[in-house]
Amino acid sequence: MATELRLNLPLEQPYNLAETLYSGQAFRWSTIQSLEEESIYEGIIYGRRITLCQEKKNILVTAYPTRENPLSESELRGLINSYLRINDDLEGFYKRTASDEYLQSSIKTYRGLHLLKQEPWECLVAFICSANNNIPRIRLLMDRISAACGPVINDTKGLYNSFPDAKSIALLGESGLRDLGLGFRAKYVNHAAQIVSQQQLNLKKLIGSPYLEAYESLISIRGVGDKVANCVMLFSLDQDNSFPVDVWIRRVLREEYVPKEETVRDVGLREWAQKKFGMDSGYVNQYLFQKRRLETNV
Repeated sequence: MATELRLNLPLEQPYNLAETLYSGQAFRWSTIQSLEEESIYEGIIYGRRITLCQEKKNILVTAYPTRENPLSESELRGLINSYLRINDDLEGFYKRTASDEYLQSSIKTYRGLHLLKQEPWECLVAFICSANNNIPRIRLLMDRISAACGPVINDTKGLYNSFPDAKSIALLGESGLRDLGLGFRAKYVNHAAQIVSQQQLNLKKLIGSPYLEAYESLISIRGVGDKVANCVMLFSLDQDNSFPVDVWIRRVLREEYVPKEETVRDVGLREWAQKKFGMDSGYVNQYLFQKRRLETNV
């Protein structure tokens, strides 16, 4: 059996691991040890079980390889750097938005909150499941799907289920997904699984593609509207100019940003915000979302 692999990643940019992992971007992280100053978080990244712990300006990483799927230190470093987006220039973002008092109040409270770069298929399913849902419930559904048809992995820590590929979910069918509690979302997850497994849509080819190309491909999936598409693009497809508009963001824009004399319909809020914030749109969105969501205790 392969041995555990440990890595220390120094941080050159502000980073708040807890805020990042629990900011409504990813849904399979859990706190397995909570201490006064340091906590240990366990999650599944691209099928691998990983634990993370932040010690001030370092992130300690432990990976649990399998004999069939070993992992080198350089591979682990690349995986975590990419997923956590450790090298994102937050200081530059903070400086560029220094005149925005409302945004700066969020930055002051949640300084170090980063965007994540997730596996596109898992991210897509998660945000289809997010429709009319809350974060604890989304986590429950993602865990149920993984337990129902995800590959069983035996690593140095024991057994776990990684997230299933599209073909495995397609085999469950709509009825199987309904049995897991997905409700009306089952038909949409099933449709996505069918077209991805039949290679009618290649999500990985959308990474870094032009915004409209990725957007139009995603909204062609039943149940994927503007908000879900922009979430998937922002959190997995390198589309940092994406701007998901949910109920919280809509309220923030109306109350704090859109001038009263301007007529901007709800369907036009996303484009209005993208023009205002440009390539900082994604990070602005995440900080505004975190502030409004947590200040309303939801």
